[in-house]
Amino acid sequence: MVALVRWGILSAGLMADRFVSDLRKTPGAEVVAVAAQSIQRAEAFAAKHRISRAYDSYEVLAKDPGIDVIYVATTHNFHKSHTLLCLENGKHVLCEKPFALNAIEACQMIACAGEKRLFLMEAMWSRFNPVYKRAMQWVKDGLIGEVRMLKADLGFRASWEPQHRLLNPALAGGSILDVGIYPLALASHLFGPKPSEIQALAFLGATGVDEQAGIMLQYPQGQLALLSSSIRTRTPHNAFIMGTKGMIWIPMFWRARLAVLWRSRKLPRITWGSAGYEHEAAEVNQCIREGKLESASVTLAESLALMETMDQIRKKIGLKYPGDVSA
Repeated sequence: MVALVRWGILSAGLMADRFVSDLRKTPGAEVVAVAAQSIQRAEAFAAKHRISRAYDSYEVLAKDPGIDVIYVATTHNFHKSHTLLCLENGKHVLCEKPFALNAIEACQMIACAGEKRLFLMEAMWSRFNPVYKRAMQWVKDGLIGEVRMLKADLGFRASWEPQHRLLNPALAGGSILDVGIYPLALASHLFGPKPSEIQALAFLGATGVDEQAGIMLQYPQGQLALLSSSIRTRTPHNAFIMGTKGMIWIPMFWRARLAVLWRSRKLPRITWGSAGYEHEAAEVNQCIREGKLESASVTLAESLALMETMDQIRKKIGLKYPGDVSA
């Protein structure tokens, strides 16, 4: 019998709703408690998802002895404080992306997890989806030769609500942290977590956050990643991985359900499948059961390096959040 892993959910927002819906599909996982900023929101969320305990205090959730791991899904500016709250109370943590506001915060989170001997992972769910994994296996098997270039974008048009987390600098809004993390993480997976050169341009809108950004990364062996992100402009959501012998196209790469492999004089190879948060949750469950402190697929070192890259990008475009000591 698979050992049961008991989950707590810190936040009752949209991301938490989507995650819990898929977590229900994960064998050996049970959602036992949720906390929100009001008891009304917590109880409504609990009723929808058939969760037995609802709290209006994140601290009470973190201290609940019946929880093994907590999913942190609050706004970006609270990721560090809420992750530390959970770790300091003996809970493993899956923290939504971006991992933190900056690399300094990420270091503090990683240090605390190490000191407490607890599992910690950034919720990079794309890495665990079957179609994405198959495409990365094509790369590993050398089917497109040496990978030399990546072109990837992720953008959508958000409604104009200046106080919404996407546009509010106090909540660490903007496109780079919210959706730019996806193409950046793909580049990291392909070429390594530390580019040798970073170039970036962005449009900072009326609220001061980056509404759209263009990023170019170069890596030590000359590989290039051409990336873009937006929260005010719809983009195609494509990833093209280009090598010396072929190319892989992953439409909607951040939640990949389809991937196409092209090679010279050969018919395209196509793979398709499901995309959901249950694959990520299964990884967390397995790591916890095996006593691991991090996932080999989304390492803490890579999450830290991604934060360092985003710190440099924000410096180049002149974006600094209130209370952000890194910029």
